[in-house]
Amino acid sequence: MAQVGKRGGNSARPGERGRTARSRTDAPASGGGPVVTASTEALTSKLEPRKGPVKVQLNTWVLASTEARLKWLVANRKFTVTSVVDVALQELLDRYDVPSADPDGQIREQ
Repeated sequence: MAQVGKRGGNSARPGERGRTARSRTDAPASGGGPVVTASTEALTSKLEPRKGPVKVQLNTWVLASTEARLKWLVANRKFTVTSVVDVALQELLDRYDVPSADPDGQIREQ
């Protein structure tokens, strides 16, 4: 069942270590010279919210074998879990002739 709402709280999974928030400009420069920082304008454009389709959180349980295959696909083919799940669900819904929803997530009955 999909949960609608804003993300909040600690979203890290148990047993996973958090990623460090280190940008490329923090990395040592080759040759040992000074590190050049990006302009304020470039940083501001990266901080602006991305516009795209509205997403909702979907929590579910899958077989351990399915999770292992999904992790392999993500690691070896550079997909994201979100994109794999979305494509798989879209294909299943299309196969069963489930009507499409509008950008607001509403299905208009025909």
